[in-house]
Amino acid sequence: MELLSTGIRKLDRAIGGGLIPNGNLLIIHNTYSTGWTIAFEIMRNRVEMGDFGVVTNTVLPLSTLEIELVPSGVDLRALGESGNLAVIDVFGSLHGIKYNEDFVYSGENLSADTFVPKYSMLFRTIEQEKMGDQRVVRVDFTLDGFAFFLGERNTLRIFQRFMALSEADGRESINLWVLNRDRTSGKFLSWFSLYAHYVIEVVSREGMGERLYVRKSPLLYTPREKGMSIERGRSGVILR
Repeated sequence: MELLSTGIRKLDRAIGGGLIPNGNLLIIHNTYSTGWTIAFEIMRNRVEMGDFGVVTNTVLPLSTLEIELVPSGVDLRALGESGNLAVIDVFGSLHGIKYNEDFVYSGENLSADTFVPKYSMLFRTIEQEKMGDQRVVRVDFTLDGFAFFLGERNTLRIFQRFMALSEADGRESINLWVLNRDRTSGKFLSWFSLYAHYVIEVVSREGMGERLYVRKSPLLYTPREKGMSIERGRSGVILR
């Protein structure tokens, strides 16, 4: 099986060599951790390798998200304007924010009952207008944002539906899920840990240090890395 690199060599090694095609990677973090940005760094790296990025944003105005990503070196606007990324802006849709940028897509009257068909319609529009036959790397930012908007039970049902649709669709993808464990129940975390092929957890510690743990990978049968330190460099995340 061909493994797909995250673009972060030490992370590839820690999870057993890379990501399986159509794999789901769950990134868990706590309140003060910046580990969630790893999803965007993987997405940027994969876009540079030829994939197309789709960010589903549920929690922040886009201007705030852009600022939050500056330390990681990920420039959402540049990726979007280059034609290699689209944003499905759930947050803006819910709060009546409209953007002029052609890489930002919004819906109307989103709810638990209408979310799947309306999201699917936006995704098909992106496929037709921008994506072509490229592999898609998706970042769902964040699962806890979905839970706040839709409720945990509805979010679980919706993601089950999306997984079934992806199985039937046939388009190769990489799915990156971000979850702040402090904002949802243990049961919600447990379900998404089941759905994910890979689970990594980033925990903030005293001072500026953070620790990354590989909790689950289909390529590891015994733990090879008990944990890795994270530092930030100009080019993004550095694992030690």
